[in-house]
Amino acid sequence: MSKKWLLTASMAISLSVIAACGGESEEEAGSDEEQQQEESAESEGQEAEQEQPQAPEVNLDDVPDVVAEVNGEEITKDEFESAYTTTLSMFSMQGMNLEEQDENGEMEAELKASTAEQLVGQRLLVQEAENRDYEADADEVDEILNQQKDQFENDEDYQAALEEQGFTEDDFRAQIEESLRVEQLIEEESQDIEVSEDEIDEQIVALEEQQAAVAEQAGEDAPEAQTPERDQVEEEVRSQKENERVQELVTELRDEADVTINLDN
Repeated sequence: MSKKWLLTASMAISLSVIAACGGESEEEAGSDEEQQQEESAESEGQEAEQEQPQAPEVNLDDVPDVVAEVNGEEITKDEFESAYTTTLSMFSMQGMNLEEQDENGEMEAELKASTAEQLVGQRLLVQEAENRDYEADADEVDEILNQQKDQFENDEDYQAALEEQGFTEDDFRAQIEESLRVEQLIEEESQDIEVSEDEIDEQIVALEEQQAAVAEQAGEDAPEAQTPERDQVEEEVRSQKENERVQELVTELRDEADVTINLDN
């Protein structure tokens, strides 16, 4: 499948980051010439890097051990911490500094609340997929698992990466199975989605207007405008519709569910 479901995304990203760090170490052990080139590039970009905002410190003092309960199932503080840390990292990569911009703590409270809601939505989808008796294909689970293993030099490094993230391989396999069952649920809910030519045309016009606005702001430094590929635009519109359909399903499930969120408002 082309999309990766949220439930395994954070774990896969964490493992990929660790694997990338290991790969970087091997590159640094290369020739003297390569090291000199890297050092030169690092020196040139050092000032720019220093201007980048650092990831804010994660404050979980006000987060309870059980963040939420969904139809009797608990969402733990550890689960929340993983998702919330990922959210903060994304904000940092976009150039936002929560510590500087959030003077009264409102943004932090809103981010924590939205993270809890996201986890509740994910759990509702997992439960619905289980209720519909979807089964994860064992070969596909093994394939995804092996793709993650292949990022490491050996099994020892792979196991160390799992341990650093607080997972066992059985945990990892279970989350992959969950994600595949949820993907089946999403496919069933989205199988009747169609994208019209008019919708594609509207999206292309919107993209071209965005490019024109960026070009006007950048002036002479603006990159050359690219003509949007029609097939790619169609997939983008389809993805948007799928996301809307999933949100509708989550809303329906939430209305019928017994959900308690234990964060202070």
